[in-house]
Amino acid sequence: KSTRERQQARGPAVWWARNDLRVEDNPVLRMAAAEAALDGRSFSAVFIFDPRFLDRSNYGRVTDPSFEKSISKRRDIDFGNRKCSAQRAHFYLQCVRSLSKQLQDRGVDLKVCHGLPEEIFAALPSESSVFCQQEAVSVECTDVEKNLENVLSGNGSSLVCEWGAMSLYHRDDLPFYLEEEYIPKSYSALGVAVGWKDIWCTPDREKWASRVREPVAAPSVLPARSVEVEFPGLISEEELDDDEKSLARLGYSPEEIADALAREDPQGGEANARRTFEVWLSKQDGDGGNPQHGDAVFWDLPVGHGPGQGHDALQWANLARPDGWLRMSQYLAVGCISAREIYARSLACQNFNGVVHRLMWREWHRLCAIRFGRRFFWLQGPGWVERPWVWRGPEVEAWKEGKTGIPYVDACMRELRQTGWLAYKGRKTTAFFLVFGLGADWRIGAYLFEELLLDYDCAMNYGNWITVAAVEKPNRRGWHTDDKVEDIIEAYRQDIEVKLSAEMANDPSGEYIKRWVPELRSVDAAFVHKPWAMSEEDMEKCGCVVGKTYPAPLMSNLTLSTEVGEGGVGRSMERLMMEDDGEERRVHPEDFKGQVYTKKEFIEYGTSLGKSESWGEELWAGAAVAEGKPAADPALA
Repeated sequence: KSTRERQQARGPAVWWARNDLRVEDNPVLRMAAAEAALDGRSFSAVFIFDPRFLDRSNYGRVTDPSFEKSISKRRDIDFGNRKCSAQRAHFYLQCVRSLSKQLQDRGVDLKVCHGLPEEIFAALPSESSVFCQQEAVSVECTDVEKNLENVLSGNGSSLVCEWGAMSLYHRDDLPFYLEEEYIPKSYSALGVAVGWKDIWCTPDREKWASRVREPVAAPSVLPARSVEVEFPGLISEEELDDDEKSLARLGYSPEEIADALAREDPQGGEANARRTFEVWLSKQDGDGGNPQHGDAVFWDLPVGHGPGQGHDALQWANLARPDGWLRMSQYLAVGCISAREIYARSLACQNFNGVVHRLMWREWHRLCAIRFGRRFFWLQGPGWVERPWVWRGPEVEAWKEGKTGIPYVDACMRELRQTGWLAYKGRKTTAFFLVFGLGADWRIGAYLFEELLLDYDCAMNYGNWITVAAVEKPNRRGWHTDDKVEDIIEAYRQDIEVKLSAEMANDPSGEYIKRWVPELRSVDAAFVHKPWAMSEEDMEKCGCVVGKTYPAPLMSNLTLSTEVGEGGVGRSMERLMMEDDGEERRVHPEDFKGQVYTKKEFIEYGTSLGKSESWGEELWAGAAVAEGKPAADPALA
């Protein structure tokens, strides 16, 4: 409805809290409250635990189980997991309780329900207005919005979907339409489009750059008139305050609940999000904000030649570590803090460049999710890539459980299962091993990560997976369905060796592996990354026998080496970044094949597309330094 019609409505104004569980910098909450206050309407705030986003389900979009909005010939695939673990549901509960307390302090009770929004909001009287943050990056969420819009319009009510502040940029401030043909085709191109001079190197912006809006203040008061409605599925305050009862109400088993409540997870809620960020911010001055690794290698990471000398404002070194950097991703995922608040409060930070770089990767994936729609979740990906895949088998189950016999992969998967978190490099390497080390369907991993990640974000998760699986663009390596999985695995063997060798160079003592894989704690540092290389005598001596007390590797004959001289694994990766002539090469964002070019070739490729040389010069400044294949993003992990 138009603004004028909404102002004349007599029913209540309802704020439907979704992934914006905060009162600070929440323009949708302010809009709903203002609507009620200005017109003397009653006001309510509602949060809904939708079982479709919690329960176990077949792979596919739960709002389109018959694939009527996708490909009708698709078939159900059961990957054997939930949409949301009890651990993440528990975190959600903490965030919802925190929001409830903040609203109560302002005189409003948050109604928390379990059920379908389409059924719960059907209880509203006519001429009601439901305000919500638009979840444009998830086709499941947009399906719910369309369903609810139809329900509400049936009794003269309306759904008002606003962009809100989930993204760094407001859609009205972007210099392009949010349609596939207009959205930039690469991260570097996005940086150029919104006015960053060189998003890979500097936080400097053009004078005409698209603005990042200032955060808005929390409303000091909210309308006092409450909505007298019996919402279906309402969870009582007593039940909501009890972890076991509330998780049971949401459908989790006693075993799942006990396991979730035994974990030491970050505390949810806006206050904890802000406190965590303030602690991080306080550590960014001086040497504490520049943890350089003198011996760190970056063979398998999208950092060009690494952080170089002096202060590393981009904090590349953190990508080589297993403990992350900002560690705000779980709070951003549910909206306990906004991206633009992090941006605004980091402006004076000496590592602002690194903050921007990671926030922009998040922005890029959100735009890709909008651009690709349902293709984001297809096996063939947005690139329509046809190649053979493995769907089931003991190897895939071993990967899920962290029992592949590849120590770094196993450590990562066990950390994910126990904590719901994994650093950027761990997410990238475990995904790559599943797809190209085992030849498995990438959706198996993406869906498992969707269940387990405490910081699950639809755009970030699936965006990373389609990139790692190389299905986000038309077939880069020329694989087809008549090829053999074994051939693909063999073709990527060296890539896997490089990734595992880089980890061995960055953690020579195996500290991270020994933390999560107790079977290897007595293994000598020389073998902890490759226990299969031990002699029988070595195995007996340390009490770790490969094939008995620790699994035999699912990929045999892997060669791991930290040598960077001629013939070393590290040298292999260096050759991917720099040819024999020593000239730097970069990935052209308009070349879907992922080809790399010297600067001269880069500009010539642009002119072949009808672009000017100056256009090529400008694009080169923001293009990614080649590292063999386009990489997944560092995200905010």
